[in-house]
Amino acid sequence: MKYVAKYFLLILLTPLLVFSAEAIPFLKPSFLNLKEDFEEAKKENKFLFIMFHQEGCPFCDKMRRVTFQDRRVQEYFTKYFYMVEIDIRGANELVDLDGKKLTERQFSLKHGVRLTPVLMFFDQEGKVVAKVPGYIEPQEFVLIGRYVVEGHYRNKNLVQFLRENKGR
Repeated sequence: MKYVAKYFLLILLTPLLVFSAEAIPFLKPSFLNLKEDFEEAKKENKFLFIMFHQEGCPFCDKMRRVTFQDRRVQEYFTKYFYMVEIDIRGANELVDLDGKKLTERQFSLKHGVRLTPVLMFFDQEGKVVAKVPGYIEPQEFVLIGRYVVEGHYRNKNLVQFLRENKGR
């Protein structure tokens, strides 16, 4: 009887465990061909950004659980962005925007990423226009998105833009 009760409890809890991780609508399923991901984003008039992460990173998990689940973030970033995740310790091969093949780890080191999370945003030409380390609150994350989408990176740095637009 004990086993039946445990089995029954497992059946009841399984859906909760499976559906507890909410989807991120702007996360692009990627074969780690960043060149193709960039071209696809550009074709859809979207911007590409990369979230560098690693297993067990509490701030990466908080970005997924809090910031990426915020309604304002989801609406804005689904409209304007594709996100691709890169594991900074990963051994999977990827294709860089310039067509070169390297591992996720090599790509991370190439861009100076050693800690996580780091978010790296590209403009429509494929140039890095913002690289932001650490956990970011939803309201500030939307501002960073606006910084890229509205082209503010052309005439001011991100810190200046954030200061001028706090609370908006």
